[in-house]
Amino acid sequence: MELGEQLADIGCEQCGGTHKSAYGFVYRAGDAYGVYFATLHTGHVEPSVGLTLSIGKWWNDDAVDERAWVFLQVWMQENEYRMRLLDPNLSHPRNHKALGNPLSRDAAPQGALRNDFFEGADFIVENDPVVTSYLDTGVVDIARWQEKRDRQAG
Repeated sequence: MELGEQLADIGCEQCGGTHKSAYGFVYRAGDAYGVYFATLHTGHVEPSVGLTLSIGKWWNDDAVDERAWVFLQVWMQENEYRMRLLDPNLSHPRNHKALGNPLSRDAAPQGALRNDFFEGADFIVENDPVVTSYLDTGVVDIARWQEKRDRQAG
């Protein structure tokens, strides 16, 4: 995993508040295999994350048609991370063409990449420090994120 270079504040289309957004890259066998955007819904009562995850040939800039993406909601319930597929039109970065082909709630569970999407989402939730801290405690731990970014850079 490689964390993105910054955390951003983004507006919420539903509540009008501001949320934190993180992004990063997931690798497989040394190659970039996935890109994710995590929207931490810090303005809402219950902590949840909107996770946009694109999987495919990210090592090839011209392979946009060989990538697919899903949008998941992730939350903590009874000491477990829970996930459900949502309509990709609800995803904040839904207009980023580089993500590839959006998969609907109905199409994603049927596809060949189904296991890759859920394994990738599990990996992100367990390894991105701001996602983990927010889901576990309701607080975005920016210091832990910066520490991991510094280790990656150095």
